[in-house]
Amino acid sequence: MIGHALLLSLALLMDSAGGPQPDLASELVLVEDTSAGTVASLTSALGTALAQPLPPVTPEPSIAPVIDGTTGPKVVIAVEKRPAAVIWTILGLLTIAVLAYVAGDTRVLRLEQSLGISQVITAGFPFVLLGMIARSGPVGILNDEMLAELSPLLRLSLGWIGFAVGFRFDAQLLGGLPRGTARVVAFATSLPFATVLATTAVLLLLTTGLTEASLRDPVFLRDALILGTVGTMTAVTATRLAGAAGETVHRLLRIEELAGIAGLALVAAYFRPTGEGVSWQLPGTSWLFLTVGLGVTVGAVVYAIILRAKTDAEFTALLLGSVSFVAGIAGYLHLSSVVVAFIAGALFSNIPGAPKVRLGQALERLERPIYLLSLVVIGALWDVGDWRGWVLMPFFAASRLGGKWLGVRFGLPGSGLFLPADARNALVFAPIGPLGIAIVVNAQLLYPGGSISRIVSAVIGGAVLTEIVVQLRARAIRDRVAVDGVDPAEGRP
Repeated sequence: MIGHALLLSLALLMDSAGGPQPDLASELVLVEDTSAGTVASLTSALGTALAQPLPPVTPEPSIAPVIDGTTGPKVVIAVEKRPAAVIWTILGLLTIAVLAYVAGDTRVLRLEQSLGISQVITAGFPFVLLGMIARSGPVGILNDEMLAELSPLLRLSLGWIGFAVGFRFDAQLLGGLPRGTARVVAFATSLPFATVLATTAVLLLLTTGLTEASLRDPVFLRDALILGTVGTMTAVTATRLAGAAGETVHRLLRIEELAGIAGLALVAAYFRPTGEGVSWQLPGTSWLFLTVGLGVTVGAVVYAIILRAKTDAEFTALLLGSVSFVAGIAGYLHLSSVVVAFIAGALFSNIPGAPKVRLGQALERLERPIYLLSLVVIGALWDVGDWRGWVLMPFFAASRLGGKWLGVRFGLPGSGLFLPADARNALVFAPIGPLGIAIVVNAQLLYPGGSISRIVSAVIGGAVLTEIVVQLRARAIRDRVAVDGVDPAEGRP
């Protein structure tokens, strides 16, 4: 079903964008005709997988503290060492908070920009390592009890990222777009999704057993869809490498974020967790409508609450409480905190009379410190012991970059949208943004067991690998310009 719909959508997009490319269109028709039997079998497998409920799982010990507060055996500290242990924990947490605050300062951001370092992973991955170290035995700052207390911070960060993305997606973003934008966005999201989905699906099957039953397993389909959804995401910081077309690329990437939100919403609605604590049983479409309705409702509540704020401190406090409420109620219903907060933020952004400037300043001021603090918790929860996640990692990163290249290669011709080479390179060789990390972490909270840990490893590790490739390529281009005087705006990506 997915492959069939993808082929048809590509052909329709080319036709609606000013006429199809004859060679490509004929190839698509040929592929569609010759793969009819395969598509039919895949459709049957997908239908069976969607009809089956997910098996109940027990949260893995590494993530159980933030799911249900379950902790491992308590470490008994001698009475004479308890004061030192308390001081050590307080100083450690205070140091982490100070580092996150300093890293979010505008002067640090300008320094990163001058050094050509993306703030998404290169500056954030040290906080993942910091979380891993803080949970290790010799340090022991983030033990199970402390992680249970910090679990609201992780959900707040997911809600904050979703709310910020939704707030920046206002109606003006779609106004005055160049002709062919829809075609470019469709190719730039569908082809990375397809390449990541196909590549990682094969690897998931090989690591779990290549059988017909595996194709009908809802867990397999869920994991592949999550990886494909994350693969479509691109950090907005890629616009720094886009040159004069930075504004156009920025708008394209903002629209691309809709694909990630939609993908996560569909996965959370149609792949419902089962087991203790999950009481409501509704059809997937009902959960999807409930997600939208909840986002609109809490968005209106947030709007009414924030309008009552008078001082900046009161405004910030109400905003933090409101986003926490949105993320918390979504988590209680086992819905995506990112999606519900996105809908609330988008509603707030498009309501006339909303204090957009004030809210935008607050979001920008707190977004990065909250995100970096959440990376510490993510690092503490990261289970790096599953080798299958490390096997998925390079293939996920490579298939994502390959899909991005295909999207630009086949999306731009015939669209009428001209982008110079540096802008095309920015769309292809771009890091995964915070929204991509938030999607996979939100999935881990929704499905805290089984195979999800290897998906988290593939995405976080793949994000680091992608960032390394992006930085090496950017520096190679700068060196080539400095030595040979070659203009990066010439040639193709």
